[in-house]
Amino acid sequence: MKKLLTLLLCCCTALNVLGSTYYIDDKKGDDTFDGHSPAKAWRSLSRVNKQVFEAGDSILFQRGGVWDGQLVPMGSGTVKAPIVFGAFGSGALPEIKANGHFKDAVLLKNLQNIVVQYLSLSNFDSTVPFQKTGPTGLRILAEDIGTLHNIRLANLYVHDINGDNKKGSAEGYGIFWDCQGPKPSNIEHLVIENCKVERVDRNGIRGNGTFSFRTKWFPNKYLVIRNCLLDDIGGDGIVVKAFDTAMVEHNKLFHIRTRAKDNAVAIWPHSSDNTVIQYNEVAYTQNDNWANDGQSFDIDGNSRNTIIQYNYSHDNEGGFMLVISDLINKDNVMTTGNIVRYNLSVNDGLNRKRLFNFAGVTDSTIVKGNIFYNDGSKSYTTEVADIENGIPDHVSFDDNYFLFAGKNAAVFSKSPKQYSKVIFNNNVFKGNIIGMDNLVNVKGISKKSNRPKVLPKSKFFPWMYLPANVRALVPDFPESLYQSYISNGLR
Repeated sequence: MKKLLTLLLCCCTALNVLGSTYYIDDKKGDDTFDGHSPAKAWRSLSRVNKQVFEAGDSILFQRGGVWDGQLVPMGSGTVKAPIVFGAFGSGALPEIKANGHFKDAVLLKNLQNIVVQYLSLSNFDSTVPFQKTGPTGLRILAEDIGTLHNIRLANLYVHDINGDNKKGSAEGYGIFWDCQGPKPSNIEHLVIENCKVERVDRNGIRGNGTFSFRTKWFPNKYLVIRNCLLDDIGGDGIVVKAFDTAMVEHNKLFHIRTRAKDNAVAIWPHSSDNTVIQYNEVAYTQNDNWANDGQSFDIDGNSRNTIIQYNYSHDNEGGFMLVISDLINKDNVMTTGNIVRYNLSVNDGLNRKRLFNFAGVTDSTIVKGNIFYNDGSKSYTTEVADIENGIPDHVSFDDNYFLFAGKNAAVFSKSPKQYSKVIFNNNVFKGNIIGMDNLVNVKGISKKSNRPKVLPKSKFFPWMYLPANVRALVPDFPESLYQSYISNGLR
C-alpha cells in the first residue's frame, strides 16, 4: 500500500508539471467554455486575464485572430515547467491591439518562469499625434517584489506604437523592462530572441531601473538579446539598462533615430556592467538635424567593462562610436574598461562628420583591429576622434586600418592637449588623411602595411561584407583582424 501511495503521488506531481492547455479563438470561442480544446476555446482577453495559471500551463491564441485590448496574465511557472503564451493553428500571428486604450498591449507584472512567443503586438492611437502615457508593446514589471527569474520573449512581432519621440515620461517602447520599489526589485535571466520590432516611437528594446544608481545598486542580471530585427525606430534601438552581464548579438538594426531630434543611438548600455555587443549589423542611423548622437554604438554613462566586437556598421550618419560618462558622483561611476575591437565600419559619420566621439572623462578605452573605410563623394572632413567636455584617460588605437578613398577626408583637428591621453599604436592610414601632426602619442603610424598578404580561406562575419572597392586592398589589412577571430573560436 505504501508503494502504491508513493506511485500515485509521483503521478499526480507529473500531471501537475505537465499543466493544462487553454485555447482562445476570437471568432468561434465562448467564455463559458472550459477552454481546454480548440472546439471549446475561450473568446476574450478578459477571460484569460481572470484565470490564475499554474506551472506548465500553455495559453494558445488562434492564428489569424485579432483581440482589441490588453493581456495581463496572472500566475507564475517554475524553472522546469514555465507558463507559455503562444499560438495554434495556421496563418498570421495572433494580434493583440491596445489601440491607445491601455498603456501596454501585454503586461507581465511580477511574474516569473514565463514564455511569451508567436504573438503580434501593437499600441497605436490614431486619434493623437503621440500618446502621453508611455505606450508599450510588452512590458515586464518587477515592482516591490525582489528578484524575478526566467522570462523568455521569442518570435514576437511588435509594431506601430506612437509614443513621444522626445526623451521623457511619454516615450513609447516596443519591449520594455521596468523595475520599481520601494523594495529592491530586479530580473534575472531575461532572453529576447527572434523578435521583429518596427515603426515604434521612441524606443525599440530597452529598460529602466530605479536601482541602477550605484548608491542603490541592485541591477538586473543575465540578459540575452539575439537574432532580432529592428527597423524604423523613432529614437533608440537597443538599450541595455541596469544590467550586470548582458549579451547583444546577431541582431540587425536599420533606420534608427528616424524621428527623434535629441540624443539617440542604435545599440548602447547605460548603468550596466559586463556587456558584450557582437555580430550585429547596424545601418542608416539618422542624424539629419546635425544634433548629438546618431551613432551605431555607444558606451554610455555609469557603465563598466563593455566589449563591442565583430559588428558590421555602415552608413550611420552620426558616426561609429560614442564613449561617454555621466556626471561622476556618488550615484554614477566613471565609464571604464571599454574594448572596441575587430569591427567593420563603412561610411559612418557622413552627416555628423565624426567617427568617434569621446565626451566627458572616461577611462581605459582600447580600440583595436578595426577597419574604417570611407569612400564619400562629398568634399568635407570627418573628425576621427572628436573630444569634448573633458579629456578621456588611457585611450589607445591599436592595429586599426583607416582608408578614406573618396573625397571625404579623415581629420585630426583637436589640440595636442585634447589628444594628450590618446595613443595611436601601429595603425595604418591610407588615402585622404589630414592633421596627423596634431597627434602627440604616436607609435608606428604608416601609410603602407607590411603585414603578410595571405587571407584565410573563409571570410567570416563581418569581413564577408567588405565593400567591393576594399577587397583588392585586403592583403594590406593587419593579420590580427582575421587571426584573432578564428583563434578565439568565436564562430
